[in-house]
Amino acid sequence: MPSRKDGQRYPLRQELLEWLGSITDEVGNDVEAVLVRLGRLPEKDPVFTEIRALRPTIFRAVSAFFQDPNLPVREAALAAAVPLLDAPELAHHQVSLAPIVRSVLATSSDRSYRAIAVDGLRAWGEETASLVEQEDLECTPWTAEGCSDDPPF
Repeated sequence: MPSRKDGQRYPLRQELLEWLGSITDEVGNDVEAVLVRLGRLPEKDPVFTEIRALRPTIFRAVSAFFQDPNLPVREAALAAAVPLLDAPELAHHQVSLAPIVRSVLATSSDRSYRAIAVDGLRAWGEETASLVEQEDLECTPWTAEGCSDDPPF
């Protein structure tokens, strides 16, 4: 098992699934909207379109780990799948994955996985208010309850 910078051991499968998720997230609908707003046409970028074309294949690969006995691997697989379901040809999986995203990913001890779950469920039209904990709310000048005054460094 490899080690992270913090010294914790983790399964290589988890790291590979997280890597796949980060790549597919870069060709999701949110990124596409930003590119269009900036005047860039994603369909003119061959890497963008090639990765998008691979989304069904990547989904099949990550879905093999949805029932993995190792919880961090299972969470990484679900986190990788969420941005893939932006694809019109994969959107029908949203209904069947919503309960497992809610029960596994949204309850993860990993804050980034919880954020992926909430963002995905929200995009799929699912209820998310019950999933947002006070600690996960972004501190803003008008709602500082529960936020720390400590500097971020």
